[in-house]
Amino acid sequence: MRDYLDSLPKEGPQRVMLAGLEHLDERYVKAVGYGTKAQRFGRPKMVLFGDIVGDDENAVALAASAVIRLCNGRGAEGFIAVSPEARRKFWLDRARTAAIARHTNAFKLNEDVVIPLPRMGEYCDGVERINIELALRNKLLLCKTLAEFFAGELPLREYESNLEKDEVIGDRRGNALELLSLVRRRWQWLYEHLDTPLSKAEGKFAELGIEPAEFSNHTNRPTLFHRLQDYSVRASWKNEIRAHLQEIFEGDTFRPVLERVEALHRGVLRGRVFVALHMHAGDGNVHTNLPVNSENYAMLQEANEAVARIMALARSLGGVISGEHGIGITKLQFLEADEIKPFIAYKNRIDPEGRFNSGKLLPGGDLRHAYTPSFSLMGFESLIMQQSDIGAIADAVKDCLRCGKCKPVCTTHVPHANLLYSPRNKILATSLLIE
Repeated sequence: MRDYLDSLPKEGPQRVMLAGLEHLDERYVKAVGYGTKAQRFGRPKMVLFGDIVGDDENAVALAASAVIRLCNGRGAEGFIAVSPEARRKFWLDRARTAAIARHTNAFKLNEDVVIPLPRMGEYCDGVERINIELALRNKLLLCKTLAEFFAGELPLREYESNLEKDEVIGDRRGNALELLSLVRRRWQWLYEHLDTPLSKAEGKFAELGIEPAEFSNHTNRPTLFHRLQDYSVRASWKNEIRAHLQEIFEGDTFRPVLERVEALHRGVLRGRVFVALHMHAGDGNVHTNLPVNSENYAMLQEANEAVARIMALARSLGGVISGEHGIGITKLQFLEADEIKPFIAYKNRIDPEGRFNSGKLLPGGDLRHAYTPSFSLMGFESLIMQQSDIGAIADAVKDCLRCGKCKPVCTTHVPHANLLYSPRNKILATSLLIE
């Protein structure tokens, strides 16, 4: 798309230019509640929003139509906003990207990188590989958690019977554990064989009870990873575990068992790490975000491991560990000494006493002494909040995603003033004061 538009005249009355190109990946598409406009598909795997501008209406229309044909030729669909109102509606979904961190109360790791445009597909595939591994790892943890639950004391409703509890449960416990063992073995095999060629993997499907759905015929993407990527092979808790457990523990007597299973699944799922991408697709500036719950230490550790892989991936593709939002303390460990050396020299020259952002982006200014306040921790651990107005204040600001959408309508926001005039920074300051 960009190559085509770059080939059009840039001078004269027929000039046409690409003014903006934004991308949302599948996780952002879901988070913003994107309403698909396509007739043939459900929710899309990704969405591109492009602004094509020019001085001649017909030239712009012809260019837009050509872009739609490019999309159609690649198994996608394209739509043209022919009025200002339609354009505004198209771009509204892009304005809601802060929703990706709604379930973690706005806590997320923001790891911007810039990727050369010709390598962008490889970056997206690499991140998707990380996501599939993280998802399978979370599912394996679910199997382990459920197996521990079924090996212990199972909760039942009161029942009128002279039978002992173990007699009421019968062979259900064993059937559940056998099911979990089978599913865990299946998912573990998928996790360990992502790079296995399909010619070898498909022979194992019948043995493990994997039933692939209809899939596109990959010619240059022939591994099990690609089967998981296009959903022709799935690891589904709903179909492979929950549906069978509902059959095993059918009846009102066993309802507490299924309720506990659902609760355990929600708990494990809440700690699942995933990577979401949205980007300025016209220049390769990628916002790589990992929502995390800051009170979940294991989740933070797993997220940091994923970040290290992402940074290595970006460098391997000729990308840079920087971007629109600059360098933060989480990126410092991934920078080479010669990359940070000019900044250190500049900082020492203009601020020799270290008064401004003391220690930041300098040797030792890493995450070892960092601290992140957590609304979850405050909600569980602060008795003071329950007995004072602090709890009400915290509740009023806890859902702020710091997206900045409040600034255009805020009477206190003064663009040329300091940061404390911004409403989202006031909310951030309030949360720190509460902590």
